[in-house]
This record gives sequence, structure tokens and C-alpha cells, in this order.
Amino acid sequence: MTMNRTTPMEPTGPRETAADIEQAAADWVARLDRGALSDTEQQALASWAAQDTRRAGAYARAMAVNLHLDRAVALGEDYVTRHQPVEAPSRRRVIAVAASAAAACAASLSIFTLQRRGGAPKRRTIGTARGAVREVALGEGSTVTLNTMTELRPSLTDTLRKVDLLKGEALFDVAKEPKRPFVVYVGEFSVRAVGTSFTVRRTALGAVKVVVTEGIVEVTRRQDVLGQVHAGIAFAVDAAASPVIETLNPSQIDSALAWRGGRIDLQGMTLAEAAEEFSRYSDLRIRVADPAIANLHIAGVYATSDPAGFAENVALSLGLKSVRRGNEVILSKT
Repeated sequence: MTMNRTTPMEPTGPRETAADIEQAAADWVARLDRGALSDTEQQALASWAAQDTRRAGAYARAMAVNLHLDRAVALGEDYVTRHQPVEAPSRRRVIAVAASAAAACAASLSIFTLQRRGGAPKRRTIGTARGAVREVALGEGSTVTLNTMTELRPSLTDTLRKVDLLKGEALFDVAKEPKRPFVVYVGEFSVRAVGTSFTVRRTALGAVKVVVTEGIVEVTRRQDVLGQVHAGIAFAVDAAASPVIETLNPSQIDSALAWRGGRIDLQGMTLAEAAEEFSRYSDLRIRVADPAIANLHIAGVYATSDPAGFAENVALSLGLKSVRRGNEVILSKT
């Protein structure tokens, strides 16, 4: 099997064996797991499935196995530690072997069919490690892009598209379905949309920040509507305070979404805030040792993967001292 291809290839030669079909289905599911398919890939998948009745069943089994793998990863850090790093080809092999075993069990296909028809919602936990960004297709036309250290759980039925944001930050590009709302739940808060694009961030202290880039969303706390948020607006709220609303210009929206490209825009942040922001993306910690410099305001766009470069740069520009000790960079006055 060629390991560097991105789209599963059509077989040539003799009629495919069951194992060939299970492997091809696993390749397709592994490709879908990496992100949304292009129009060309969607056409190729549809064509592949239509050419042999066995392929649709194999694809369904592979999808069901993939859901179980995602759930397993969500069981905890001990499981992840024991099984990482996992390369995509290894995941394809696991899916293919498991799907082949499942071929003898009609229950696997029945469960998958129920999930697709709304008899039971899809429940899988999707997450990212520190410093990672991941785009996932939710299967009904919407996509979600997860920022660093984010965990969420989507649930799709015939009447509701629901996502529980357990921690972190995510960008939702929601397909328009007026009869099936899209709701993101964040603790006691919820963000409701029909077809729009917006980010939701859940902080460690339980605060929620929403940035709408397209359309309108409605934010509620329990059953109380806190407000409708239009495109170009940032809406922040926590359990103890009234909402804070800010109008954003296009450059500020780009700054808020810079993480999608592996960057941090530090415009308007203090040195202490910048150090905290970098801690979301890297195990290398920046410690501001002197309270007198913690509130210095800084600016600039930096790679999320380069906190050391940021520390050196800010030390030079502000006349500070930067010292690297193990997994920590200490900033202080000279």
C-alpha cells in the first residue's frame, strides 16, 4: 500500500477481495478523519461506493470502528500516553482489521444505521494535544477547527446538532439548516446558531468568549437569553459578571483567529498575559519574575511553537534579561 497518498486509489486488475474492500474503506475513513473532503474527493468517494454494493457496508463498518477509536482516545491521558504517537497508516490498519472482524456481525451495521437515521445520536469525544490544531468534518456539512488543548463532544440527530465544549477553543463553520439548529454548550452557557461561523473559548475559570465572523448567534445562560451576537462582535461572559461586548474590525478578527495558522497576535497584551497565552501552546514556560515588568504592553505576531524566540525578542526590545533554565525561560529587569 502506498503510504503517502491522500485519496484512496481505485483498484485495477482482478475483482477485489473482501480484504481489499475493507482496506480501501479504512483508507477513506482515515482520510476523512484528517479533515473535510474536497469536492473532487467527495465525488471520488461517491463513485467508489457506487461501483460495488459491498463497499457501502465496508465503509459503514469502518466509520463505526473509527467512532470507537475516538472514544478510546477520550478515555484519558494514561490511554493516550500508552498509544501515542499513532501515525495515520497505523490507524488505517487498525480500522481495516477491526472492520474485517465486524463484517461477520450485523449489529455493527445496525448501530451505524440507527445513528445516521437519528435513532441514536453520534457520541464521540474529539480532542487536541498542547500546540495542535485539528479540523474535523461533523458529517452534516459543518466543520469544527479545534485549537490547542481542546476537547469537545458532538451529538447529531434529526432535530438538533449539539456540541459540548468541554475545554479549550474551537471555530465552528455551521452548515445552514433552519429546521435543525446548531448549539454549542459550555457549562451553564449555550451558543445557538443556524448557519454561521464563530469561535467559542472556554477558559480554565469557566468564562466564555464568543467571536462571530459570519451570521448571528444567540447566547444564553440556562434559559435566560443574554443577547444576540452579530458578525464582527466579541461577546465575553462568566458566571459572576455581566457580558462584555466589543466591536472588532477585520484586522482584530484576523488576530483572534491567528491560531488557525499556528500564530499568536499579541497586540494589546501585557507581558504577563502573553506569557500565559504561550503556555497554552508549549511545554516551555515563560516566567515573568519581576512584577514591575508584568504589565508592560507588547505587540507582534509570533509562532505558537516558538516561546523561546518570543522571550529573546521581547528581552531585546524592552531591555530585559532572558535566562533559559531547563523547561523555563525567566524574564526579569536587567
